[in-house]
Amino acid sequence: MLRPPRSVATATPVAVILSLTAALVTSTPAHAADPPAQVEPRTGTETPALVSGLNEAPVSGDPVTVARHHLRQGRYGITNVNTDLVPLDVVRDGQDETVRFEQRYQGIRVFGANYLVQMTKEGNAHRVTGAGGRFLTELSVSTTPKFPERLALDVALSRTAARTGGEKESLTAVSGGLVVVPTGKGLLAWRVTVTGTDARRQLPLLTDVYVNAGNGAPLFASDRIRTAVESSAEGPLATTGTTVRGATVPINAYRRADGRYELRDRTRWNGTAGEVVTYDAQKRDVSRFQGSLPADTPIVASDTPTFTGATTEIGAVDAHWGANQVYEYYRRLGRDGLDGKGGSMLSVVNVTSSGRPYINAFWDGTKMVYGGGGDQYYSLASALDVVGHEMTHGVVEHTANLVYFGQSGAMNEGIADYFGNAIQSDAEGTDPADPDAGLLGETLCRTGTPRQCALRDLNDGRVAADDYVGSTGRIDSAGVHLNSTIFSGALWDIREKLGARADKVVLKALSEYMTPLDDFSDGRRAVLAAAVRSRLGARDLLTIARAFDAHGIRNGWERRIATDHDVLLRGVTDPYAQPDAAGDRYVVTNSSADQTAPAAVYTGRVRGGKAVQLSEPNEMSSYDAVTDGRSAVWTTYVQREDGWKMQVWSRPLDRSQPQRLIHEGDGDVPNMAVDGDTIAYSVWDSATGGYDLWVKKGDAAPVNMTPQPGIYSRVPTISGGRIAYIKLYLWEGGPRRMVITTRDLATGQETDLPAPPSPPNVIGLVSGPVLTGTSLFWLQDAQQDGLQGIMRADADGGSPVALTPDDATSPKLLDMDATDTAVTYSVYPDLTVISNDTLPKITQIPARGGKAVRVTCNRGEQAQFASGEGGRVIWIDGTAAHVDLATRARPRGACRAA
Repeated sequence: MLRPPRSVATATPVAVILSLTAALVTSTPAHAADPPAQVEPRTGTETPALVSGLNEAPVSGDPVTVARHHLRQGRYGITNVNTDLVPLDVVRDGQDETVRFEQRYQGIRVFGANYLVQMTKEGNAHRVTGAGGRFLTELSVSTTPKFPERLALDVALSRTAARTGGEKESLTAVSGGLVVVPTGKGLLAWRVTVTGTDARRQLPLLTDVYVNAGNGAPLFASDRIRTAVESSAEGPLATTGTTVRGATVPINAYRRADGRYELRDRTRWNGTAGEVVTYDAQKRDVSRFQGSLPADTPIVASDTPTFTGATTEIGAVDAHWGANQVYEYYRRLGRDGLDGKGGSMLSVVNVTSSGRPYINAFWDGTKMVYGGGGDQYYSLASALDVVGHEMTHGVVEHTANLVYFGQSGAMNEGIADYFGNAIQSDAEGTDPADPDAGLLGETLCRTGTPRQCALRDLNDGRVAADDYVGSTGRIDSAGVHLNSTIFSGALWDIREKLGARADKVVLKALSEYMTPLDDFSDGRRAVLAAAVRSRLGARDLLTIARAFDAHGIRNGWERRIATDHDVLLRGVTDPYAQPDAAGDRYVVTNSSADQTAPAAVYTGRVRGGKAVQLSEPNEMSSYDAVTDGRSAVWTTYVQREDGWKMQVWSRPLDRSQPQRLIHEGDGDVPNMAVDGDTIAYSVWDSATGGYDLWVKKGDAAPVNMTPQPGIYSRVPTISGGRIAYIKLYLWEGGPRRMVITTRDLATGQETDLPAPPSPPNVIGLVSGPVLTGTSLFWLQDAQQDGLQGIMRADADGGSPVALTPDDATSPKLLDMDATDTAVTYSVYPDLTVISNDTLPKITQIPARGGKAVRVTCNRGEQAQFASGEGGRVIWIDGTAAHVDLATRARPRGACRAA
């Protein structure tokens, strides 16, 4: 919920501000030796995070040559300046020039490692005034991949499908080659770009997945879609158009040879670039417009030079006019377009999503895409702050390129928030004192007040330690939207005090100081350094520092976040770790703190104590561990002469026996279960295109539970000598249906529970079966509308009842686990208005039904969890801006509203 800004006393000594002011380079003559410089170190590297206060003698040459010459100094620890640094850009701002380099390690790009050198131009020479960023001097990693590229594509597809709720066959993966991920001594990784549709959110998907090139472990994913949520021609002309709210605005169009007019502005056209063009998606699905623009997409056209009617209603006039407003705004700040080089600016309006209005907009790296809005919203292009926000993602991409994940991603969103509102404020003459001046997207709704409609409020008063929402990475790219106003709120406070002068400082910080992996503290440092270089006085510098203080952005702020859990395992670095528990034991996969070690299986007690490694050390990562409280099973990849295989391993939790190989084969193994000496696992059969369920008891050969053609099975659960699983009947000529099947492993007696009572021509869905000592639980979606009820039956499938209804009042459940005592579940988040309250929270009800209560009141995502003894739950928690395995002995109960 929105809160008014709070007052926080400054913790910034005036002496610090005065020392920053002293670093200004004025007309002081050059010295024979470097003057004392202010050097801020960065942990884990010899190269400083920031060197300021330099006043070296001018050096002749172009900026890149001068910058390389400067970086050869010993204080930077860069051994091979010519080969280890590749120039990306030279930013010019009057006499100020900044060279941005990207680090290479043995010729391979180092992810997120940029280093910048700031200088002033003096005739044909340059005087270096500072340097900073991120260069890793401690890298030591082999650049020869062990895990093959083709298999990295499969890993990326499988993990993306699991995260988005779809099938990997519906996604496409393309390799982007090798990169070095700068963690510890470095990790060699494959970058895989996955495209398709996010099945859960029904949104376009364009994401980069990084896969360890040594062992195939998925490291992390970074979304490339930044959501806000040729014709012959006669020549250009200045004309007008009508916006969706009836305003007449000036626009530049083009008269074609056939006499029609199109929204193509060539006033800045240089023969190859510089156009502003607006296209009509004609209500085609948004998934078609991620990446390259379909060749058959028409430019918005009109029979008359005045654009009204249909072109107004689909938001085309707003998008075209807004793009020009964005261009002119950045031109006034000294930047030529989004890429800084006068490149073309493309917009697509009138997209839909699965036949419904697409209430969102995004920048995909090449163009803007806007949804039409529908009955409740205007076109997303109709809000100039949204247009400015999304297009600013293009500016960020061509400057600091802040990685769209975690704090750097929240800064990416926050800077887009800031400039989107600044662009709108300048165009509309908004008074900064207006309480609605900080709202983003407040004009999108056809009805309702601005505050009811707004997507975000830059004046929401959020403070880092009090309000940071810790998403672990599976949702909102680790909180890029959830936490953006912590940073943009500080920037907006600065603008309210300094006016439009702040815009130049923020752009300078973005283009001349920030680097891709910066966090909030780095962002504060960059803005202050840019303010010093912009020659702001001590009073203004103090204003900037106080704004960041008021939003809690200072070194060490993460240590002040409150939580209500006990920590079982601190620092879970496997991004896909899914814990499992039974009785008083748990298992989870984890890597080393620097992620250089392959993920291994760890086990411990749910009440606390030291976790021990269960899987035996090897070069390959372990995945998807499950346990019955006595032993565990997990999967891993292995390379054989005839290719890579997937293995299933087992070992007692007390490590009394070595790990035992259960299965090795070509097919994917997405689900497993164990109970004593009985192990079940699903295997993908490429010949049939489906999954078969295999059961292995002791030393006996494994048995296929569903050998019949047209019957597939997966998601087993075992307890007390009985197995339950999902069975899908897909044979030709027979009824298609999905059911829960239970089988007595001793007698072989098998029972299909009744299929969900579904409407005609709808296959009711079942998922997530869990067998406990006395009962069978599962999720049911009879209508296939995404809303599920929780079902319970006797262990043999008898007496099925609904614990929660499966109807229009049901939630969209993300996951469920159960014991004889309680059923624990989480609800899939409503990401249309993303907030702490809409993220999945762990909730629990008695096993026989009853009142639902919250397990924990921690902020943020609670998607990966498991049930232990009694009502105890363990889960992956990112509340404190780092990821831990957490636990509570009993539910917290009621939680105070956020």
